[in-house]
Amino acid sequence: MPSSTSSSEPTGRRRARRGLIALASVIAGLFALGIAAWQVIPLSPVSKERYLAAVDDHLAMLEASRGAQGRIVLVGGSGTAFSVSAEELAEELGRPVYNGGIQASIGVRNLLDLYLPHLDPEHDLIVLLPEPDLIADDRRHSTTWCDVVYLRRDLRGLAERPRCLPNILDRTWQEARHHLDGTRITDPVYRRSAFNAVGDVTAHLGLERPAPDLSDYRFPDFAGGELERFSAYVHEELTDRGFAVLYVPAAIPRTACERSPTRVAAFAAAMDGLTTGGPMMRDFETEMAPFCLASDLFFDGAGHLDADGRALHTGNVARQIKRFLARGDGGERAALAPGGPR
Repeated sequence: MPSSTSSSEPTGRRRARRGLIALASVIAGLFALGIAAWQVIPLSPVSKERYLAAVDDHLAMLEASRGAQGRIVLVGGSGTAFSVSAEELAEELGRPVYNGGIQASIGVRNLLDLYLPHLDPEHDLIVLLPEPDLIADDRRHSTTWCDVVYLRRDLRGLAERPRCLPNILDRTWQEARHHLDGTRITDPVYRRSAFNAVGDVTAHLGLERPAPDLSDYRFPDFAGGELERFSAYVHEELTDRGFAVLYVPAAIPRTACERSPTRVAAFAAAMDGLTTGGPMMRDFETEMAPFCLASDLFFDGAGHLDADGRALHTGNVARQIKRFLARGDGGERAALAPGGPR
């Protein structure tokens, strides 16, 4: 006869299994309640005014202008949002320009994925101005991306990035607290209303701050295949679909250009290779120099330019776009806007 111990093992296992199933059911139920709360609790004034809430404004901006002849869409991180004036570019180039820069840690591929349904390969020129750190740290999963999913109440986005669930639940709990305690956003710059109608951040332009210390900034070392991965994405999602694409360097602290000239040149060469019709730059040391700016032209340590730096950088961007449109190969179709480039 089987011993009492052996005869009790199946029963114990069954009880343990039932216990685990019950626990899993409770956890799943709590998660379901959390997701339901996320979907029904109204966004508080804090969330409505958060910087990342501008994603929806950018999507609406691009959709409303979709099909405009000769439209130019700038894509980058917050360095593009703060440091380039689409308004001034539109006046200089004689065509509609929209600033799609928001924040690097969203992930540049994630940001482009959001934009793609609102872009038009027949009319748009996509200008890529990725900060080097944007490419080095480009991830499909990030806390910032989860915040975008949360603010947009994007169930599909959560299904595609289930690792965002803890972030979603935490943000939902914070939302309830914001409603209860009446929290408001007081930062004058990093907020949704800092953007103008064409996507430029303008709230910082009248503020005076001491020049940031950028002496410790190190240019990224792209040894993990980041450049190849981004290049493959751009080819698959943009150029292979018929988009005209132009790479323009982001503003870089001059100290980094002086400290790591080989890395800077290699990065620029890889990015410049994404330009439709072939590279724009030949002598990288000379042609990158205008984009290597002194620290007193930066607003903060995050690579955002102040009013003087922004004006200088916008002029450099305008010159690159004009060169692209005027050369008549890969940019020829995108140059067919009324009046053409000036």
